[in-house]
Amino acid sequence: MRVCLYLEAPELLSRSGIYSAFRNHLEALRIAGVEVTTDPKDRYDLLHLHWFGPKSLRYLRRAKRRGIPVVLHAHSIGRYDFAGGFTGTSLVAPLYERFLDRVYRKADALFVPSGFAKQMLSERGLGPAFVVSNGIDLSRFRFSEEKRKTWRKRLGLRRFTVYCSGNILPRKGVVDFIEVARALPELAFVWFGQHWGPWGFNPRMNRALKRRPQNLLFPGFVREPEGAYAACDLFFFPTYGETQSLVVLEAAALGRPLVLRDVPAFSELVHGVQCLKGATVEGFIEHVRKMAEEPACRLALSREAYRWAVGHGLPEVGRRLASLYRATLEGGSAVETAAEWG
Repeated sequence: MRVCLYLEAPELLSRSGIYSAFRNHLEALRIAGVEVTTDPKDRYDLLHLHWFGPKSLRYLRRAKRRGIPVVLHAHSIGRYDFAGGFTGTSLVAPLYERFLDRVYRKADALFVPSGFAKQMLSERGLGPAFVVSNGIDLSRFRFSEEKRKTWRKRLGLRRFTVYCSGNILPRKGVVDFIEVARALPELAFVWFGQHWGPWGFNPRMNRALKRRPQNLLFPGFVREPEGAYAACDLFFFPTYGETQSLVVLEAAALGRPLVLRDVPAFSELVHGVQCLKGATVEGFIEHVRKMAEEPACRLALSREAYRWAVGHGLPEVGRRLASLYRATLEGGSAVETAAEWG
């Protein structure tokens, strides 16, 4: 079995979760011993696409003409995770979802990063869909006291520090993050991630950014996230919608306790076991304050979150991918069987 794992325009997506998931899957397949190429002009038995630009769609059509099975990776499920992102996305979200549906119907199988994403696509009559984690490289995202000290000095951090990471977009909950930082001036807050200027313009968010409190830093995108995140003490993510969030996996792998918005994508994480969940700014303030004041609570939650992250490690993801590739190549009843446990 030889698989082509293809990501179009990786330079454009290099600061995205799609790119990180693609790289994780490449390494996972190497660990699993699956023969893989990233060049769709090579010979292969199955094509696995991670994005859908014009080149990807051309390779999809060519593979179908040649009778080669095609797997599409549904990082996006439509308007749910598209609206509230870059400028204008809310207006075109319905059209975007219809486009995705047309593309996804061409696949022999869809891979989705969470059970919630699978359910959403299944309700639209799409599939078969299989849950495949984006994965986490536990050898890279491993806590280092040395890196923590380096990055705390670099960022000028001296207090208990709360962080988030992601593109600075309304859907990510930036405004709520700012309000929680304002309410807790005794703590330091950091948001790592790209600010896209007019491409990510939102009047309310931009006003909040201009009026942000002094205890909140926006250092921009960082190329050594494992060190930057280790410099902080608590991961707080008030996102309004995800399919699966790599930054949550990364935080858990680093032993950072989690405060999350209660959204469907995080349903496998249990409030009070692996994290604390909230739905309002007031609730988030209470949870963050509790975490800052109760080290025993932080330790207990971070230990359970780490155990959860281990289940998304690359060896497990590689085994899952290899098994699903075989089922897709066999087709028919093999795909249906795999769907039952996916």
